[in-house]
Amino acid sequence: MYALVALLAAAQPAPALHTPTPVAARGDVKAGPPLVQAFDLTHRGAAGKLTILKVEAGCGCVRRGLSAEALQPGETARLAVEINTLTQPDGPNRWQVAVGYQVDTPGGPQPGELVLTLTANLSREVVVSPPQVAFSTAGGATQALTITDSRPTPLTVLRAASSSPHLTATAAPPAVGADGVRRQTVTLTLTADAPAGEREETVVLQTGDAAYPEFRVPVRVRKRAAAGVVASPEAVAVRLTAATPEVSALVQLRSPDGTPIRVLGVVSDSPEVTARWPDAAAPVTAVRVTVAATRPGAARLRMRLADRPPGEELVIPVTWTVTGRSP
Repeated sequence: MYALVALLAAAQPAPALHTPTPVAARGDVKAGPPLVQAFDLTHRGAAGKLTILKVEAGCGCVRRGLSAEALQPGETARLAVEINTLTQPDGPNRWQVAVGYQVDTPGGPQPGELVLTLTANLSREVVVSPPQVAFSTAGGATQALTITDSRPTPLTVLRAASSSPHLTATAAPPAVGADGVRRQTVTLTLTADAPAGEREETVVLQTGDAAYPEFRVPVRVRKRAAAGVVASPEAVAVRLTAATPEVSALVQLRSPDGTPIRVLGVVSDSPEVTARWPDAAAPVTAVRVTVAATRPGAARLRMRLADRPPGEELVIPVTWTVTGRSP
């Protein structure tokens, strides 16, 4: 029996895409600064162009950068994976990135996948609270970040910058509270004239500390037009299991003034997420969102509504987890 298994294993061709370190264990890491890991991906096949089709991560905290998408036999591409540790919990953490590819062969394209893993044990001495911010408003709004440094010589945020002209960040001078702890506050302001829609922005806090030169705070902005359409829920999150590989949820759309709503179309940026909606207008319109997936992921649904300005869309984030399956 063991001999048969060994023969079958030997008969399986080696994957065309190879890395010498599919698992990178970084050990103890201080949370806050980005954690960067490079993976060298080599085309080990005998012939045929290899094309990297996608690089997917199950966490929005992961950024990816690929030096080349097409490789000839023997060529290598470098994949840089960056984790925003600011938003990750203390303790052992494990992040996976799936690299999907295909190899051109005489018999047609052959698909493949290489899974990369990065692990680290996080602890923190500088706390940014909250580590990520979300705005959901029809007008202007403000939120505050608090930076607390438990080290004998605390850092100071010298400059705060935003990726959007409609989102400002202002750092106040550090102050020692009644409890004797030194804290610094950064106020985030979303202007009332910010355009409607959903965007992912970033606020960068720059310091004079060599160990923590900057913190990158993710900011999700959901700006509704005045008297615009309200979605309930504003985001969809579902859980899939081996017994339920497909799950649906309803998103109800309504107008505060009771104006009937008609959905013209819904576009998903992931084939794993689909939507169905009625053709007729109604005071409350329900869109059925269905997720069918074998891996955790995230997507966005962009809804086009009747009687809305050209280009204006309602964006619904969709996230899903998968339990009871191998990663």
